[in-house]
Amino acid sequence: MVVSVKPEYLQVLISVERNGSLSAAAAELGITVSSVSYAVRQLEEQLGQALLNRDSYRVCLTPAGVTARDYAEQIVNLHQSLEAHVRQVGEGWEPELRIAFTNMMCGEVLYQWLRDFYQLDTRTRIRVVREVYQGTWDALYDQRVDLVIGAVGQPPHEVDIEYLPVGRQALMLVMAADHPLAVDTAPLSIRELSQQRLVDAGDSSRLIRPGKGQQQLCDEVLIVPDLFAQREAILSGIGVGFMPEHLIGDLLAEGQLCCREVINLDCSSELFVAWRKSSRGQALNWFSDRLQDAAMRESFLNKAVTI
Repeated sequence: MVVSVKPEYLQVLISVERNGSLSAAAAELGITVSSVSYAVRQLEEQLGQALLNRDSYRVCLTPAGVTARDYAEQIVNLHQSLEAHVRQVGEGWEPELRIAFTNMMCGEVLYQWLRDFYQLDTRTRIRVVREVYQGTWDALYDQRVDLVIGAVGQPPHEVDIEYLPVGRQALMLVMAADHPLAVDTAPLSIRELSQQRLVDAGDSSRLIRPGKGQQQLCDEVLIVPDLFAQREAILSGIGVGFMPEHLIGDLLAEGQLCCREVINLDCSSELFVAWRKSSRGQALNWFSDRLQDAAMRESFLNKAVTI
């Protein structure tokens, strides 16, 4: 036989156990003592077990009552969550917004935006994933994410995708302070660079053909998962690599890394923000409305810019 109990009865049981008396539970819930007693009796009749030990001065739960209380807490939480999520979706807020973010952008700006978003108390879960190079477009094309901040390179031909340029992110050729290239500061030729081991982040694209980026400049290339791993590898002295200043500025200032210019080489990447037109919800609208402002988009290129 399926037992159906009212959530308000379960809330009464939880309150009685927490307060230790029927009267205290009644005061907490704003109802009469007789209503509390009735709710508990209804639960006991429906479950076929005594839930309260009424022999002691302080009302306490029987072993069956403890089990009922544990389930009651889960049921009440689920009931509240159901109401909140139904209201959330009814008001147009997505249950989850998935954002692909690249190391080429300043993470501090993203988390500042998320802090502002959470103040709206929408209950939309935000999931931030890391994609590298063409993997940013790939994730949007494959509908693994709803929004991309820092898509690298030219957008794919996809009519459902709306995109806006952020600007070009300058990249610096850097090496560890004890690397052979660090002994000089004169600009390098592309030929001199080609003789070095290049450390680069691997493209995370699954469907779109990955771009080679700077990898075509050197015969020997070490591929690592992302720009954070690239920074660690370069610091170890096993190779050189192109990195955005916001990830290595402090290391340059401390002397742990050195930089060299490369003659006749454009060391920058064009970046975009993008989202699917068909995936519009209130949360995506909140972010995309901000991204319509060019100055706010450009703030991701330089954490010193205030918004």
